[in-house]
Amino acid sequence: MGVTTWILPVVIVIALLTTAAYFMGRRHNVLLMRMYAGALEQALKPVDQKYTWIGGYIGYKAEYKVKDEYFKQVRATLHLMPRMSMMYFPVARFTMRHDKLYFVFECKQSLPGEAHLIKKGQYRFVPPGIEHEEKFRRREVTVGGVEFQLLSLDTRGERELLRWAESLRVSDYSRVKHLSFTSSTNVVYAYVDPGEELIAAVARTAPEFVRAIAR
Repeated sequence: MGVTTWILPVVIVIALLTTAAYFMGRRHNVLLMRMYAGALEQALKPVDQKYTWIGGYIGYKAEYKVKDEYFKQVRATLHLMPRMSMMYFPVARFTMRHDKLYFVFECKQSLPGEAHLIKKGQYRFVPPGIEHEEKFRRREVTVGGVEFQLLSLDTRGERELLRWAESLRVSDYSRVKHLSFTSSTNVVYAYVDPGEELIAAVARTAPEFVRAIAR
């Protein structure tokens, strides 16, 4: 059998598999984007919203105007795994093991200090980007059976951030990657592995956290 005899069928099979994987992966990501957008809108109840797609079918940036005494607006960024790429998806499993959702709550009230609750081992290769990290005191805590590192500038911020994490009451705390508040930017931040339960929990508890921590 000559080389050209079997190369063509192999190329055709690979092309068919790649095409099928693209459409199936794209459909999966579109369904996830719609589901998470619906969960965000249901939880935040915005008076207006704006979505900007990023990278085709790997996510979006969203801005929500909310009628709330604590927040000016809420921004969310969804970054999904590239399920539509059969060639790149296996590689992405090593560099990005989960879908990602970032919340940024822009607060009306002034926030004192700064604190971060970070899932242990979350930033193995890339640092979290905390300014003057050496000034923070650190301690290990366990929330929902999952180990976290708590960084804070004062005991009040430490106490309230831990209380916020505990108030989420989700079934799987390993999906919570990073919770924080920062006075320099006056924002409350949450980075999670998205799911409808966790999206609702973060949106439900964030106002109570701001009420507790704000001046």
